[in-house]
Amino acid sequence: MTYKAAALYDQGRPCGLEANTARNLAGSAAYEAAFRAVRTHGGFGFAQEYHVERYFRESVLNFIAPVSEELILSYVAEKALGMPKSY
Repeated sequence: MTYKAAALYDQGRPCGLEANTARNLAGSAAYEAAFRAVRTHGGFGFAQEYHVERYFRESVLNFIAPVSEELILSYVAEKALGMPKSY
């Protein structure tokens, strides 16, 4: 999805839907990977010397900054599914 968004951007075509979808998918993948790493490490997953807790903490940022997951899903629902814009 990222490559598709980048190709559309390079062609000067609208790519908002693809870019938002790619960002949402990448954020979800990062969170799942970090959460799995914390669970794999057990109690050491929260020890700062292993950096796993930092990866987990930073993966949560994908859901809130710079645009929240809810705003991304709202945009996708409006543009891809034709649903009414939420206010």
